[in-house]
Amino acid sequence: MQNDLRSVSLVVIMLFLGLTLIAQPKENDPYTILGLGNLNDLNFATLNATPGLTATYHDNFRMNVQNPAASGFLIQTAFEAGGFYQYKGLKTATDSDRVSTGNLSYLGLGFPLFNTLNKLNERKPRPYNIGMTLSLTPYSRVGYDLVSTQTIPEIGDVESTFEGTGGTYKFLWGTSFRYKNVSAGLNIGYLFGKQSSEHWDYFLDLDGEFRNRFIQESRISGFIWNAGVMYEYVLPQEQEFDDKGRLLRKPRTRITMGVYGNSQNRVNTSTDFLYERRQVLGSIPTAIDTIPTEPGQQGRINLPAEVGAGLMIARDGKWRAGFDYTYQGWANYVNDLSTEQLNNSFRIAVGAEYTPNLGAYKGYAKRITYRLGGYYKTDPRNIEGIGSFSQKAITFGVGLPVKTDGSNRSISSSVNLAAEIGQYGNPDFLKETYFKLTIGFTLNDNLWFYKSKYN
Repeated sequence: MQNDLRSVSLVVIMLFLGLTLIAQPKENDPYTILGLGNLNDLNFATLNATPGLTATYHDNFRMNVQNPAASGFLIQTAFEAGGFYQYKGLKTATDSDRVSTGNLSYLGLGFPLFNTLNKLNERKPRPYNIGMTLSLTPYSRVGYDLVSTQTIPEIGDVESTFEGTGGTYKFLWGTSFRYKNVSAGLNIGYLFGKQSSEHWDYFLDLDGEFRNRFIQESRISGFIWNAGVMYEYVLPQEQEFDDKGRLLRKPRTRITMGVYGNSQNRVNTSTDFLYERRQVLGSIPTAIDTIPTEPGQQGRINLPAEVGAGLMIARDGKWRAGFDYTYQGWANYVNDLSTEQLNNSFRIAVGAEYTPNLGAYKGYAKRITYRLGGYYKTDPRNIEGIGSFSQKAITFGVGLPVKTDGSNRSISSSVNLAAEIGQYGNPDFLKETYFKLTIGFTLNDNLWFYKSKYN
């Protein structure tokens, strides 16, 4: 038990240290000036490749934090960490640019509260299981550096620059109870982060001109939740006999239906506003006037209600395929310090994975899991005078099994690679084409909460 407590403490410390590593990567995406910026999927590398079949995906060795019901199916402890690299091409009617970025993208720990080795020792069937998860993931990110120029009569050309950085994160604790083929779970979490924006106006045709500077820095924090249910129907097991009359049991086929969601989550904001005028004397801007500063303005943000549902069919140790639909009510988004209006959005995804021979002793390629999928989603943000936009992508990847020690314990650690090729945006404003590569590490162990038994 002491070893279990030390292991839990170590992982919790690693999750919090991850805050310093999951820093918002530097990027320049003009769309992040809208709303809360670009929203991140909570998917780990395995689900990034399928892609995001979160309503129904469950696994004995890997995590799914979007639908908390999934942890009820864990039979081994899973520690997961992943990072990404993204290359992006931006194109307007008159200009183009390229941006690349990368960083650590998630940390997670999931474990069953009942060890499967204990069940074997007790030789008693246990129709229930309890799973638990801890995870730290980015929720949204902001990163833009924009310049625009306009001509004002009697003043001349005015150049405006806009810079924004920051983002928000989710720390989630989830628990799930499974009885036979039904699992229900709950996530309780904390959303937190900071977003900053700075706006300069330069009067290019005036001598000794004043420059206007506007700074806004918002801190976001609050508790959030979501809940989910999964039901798995197991088809009757097929039987056949070999040439010697011995019974052969074929892998079972399973159909999983799942749903998850939440009502609106309300979080707090504290925003500092600074308005400043600077006069340029020679080449040095000097602050000479600070227009009223408004520190610590309190407000609330209504995050949208969300519901996701899906269906998946799987053959034990061989393949699985499914589809997923998610709806978010962003039309009810409210930010007390902003008048921005957003649209309701949806996402639909299909995906599959295939393992040639999971139990093969020879031929490593036979034990690799191959994944493929695609998705389409609408974005809740609006571009003034142009309208909304959407995103579409294809995904693919592999799961590479790793033998972690020389013992005979059944441990299924893996390295998971996921690639995504897609585009989003409005071609009348800005179209972005991107390639994203995610690498995730899943480390499994079956000795947590194990009670040794001696005869």
